[in-house]
Amino acid sequence: MEHSRRRLVGKVLVALTWAYATAVSVYILAMAIVTPIYLQGARVPALLLGMAVLALNAIWTFLFVRELLRGEGSQYLLSKTAEGTARISLRAVQASLLRRAREAEEVIGVKLVLRRPVEKKLRVEVSYTTTEDRNAIKVSESLRKALRERFAELVQPEEDFEVEFDVKVEGFVPGSAPVKEGPPEEEEKEPFTGPRYPID
Repeated sequence: MEHSRRRLVGKVLVALTWAYATAVSVYILAMAIVTPIYLQGARVPALLLGMAVLALNAIWTFLFVRELLRGEGSQYLLSKTAEGTARISLRAVQASLLRRAREAEEVIGVKLVLRRPVEKKLRVEVSYTTTEDRNAIKVSESLRKALRERFAELVQPEEDFEVEFDVKVEGFVPGSAPVKEGPPEEEEKEPFTGPRYPID
């Protein structure tokens, strides 16, 4: 909700800025056109200034609209399905990948961020901390493989879509990584086969 509100306020401010710049450029052009004959020397610079302001405003508007449209679409990933395509939120994908990274036994602390520099590329940036007795190269490869498999379970992108996993080691801590134990096994109880005789 807060993110949507900020985007709305930003759109309103941009619209007001665009209207102001357009009004200023139109005013400059109008003043250049109605300049008296004896001020002809000032007409050309005014015309050039007005046209420059209009051109810069048009370029700026084009770039903003393109970024706005790209920004709306970049919040979702398109996944191929048997019935067509589905949109999956980047937040949902990021949360799932982070949970998978935290499940790794060799990892103590982990941070994960998704970045989308262009429309057809996604960068998964992962940084983690492990213990000194671990092989950082093997841990990174294992973590990258686990995240890639989990991503494939979540999203089936188009063939020209590129996914890059950038795994970094932030530091080492002394000692050994704690072993993540599963649920305690219940002791097998001898099945009841009825009363045994003699009964004391």
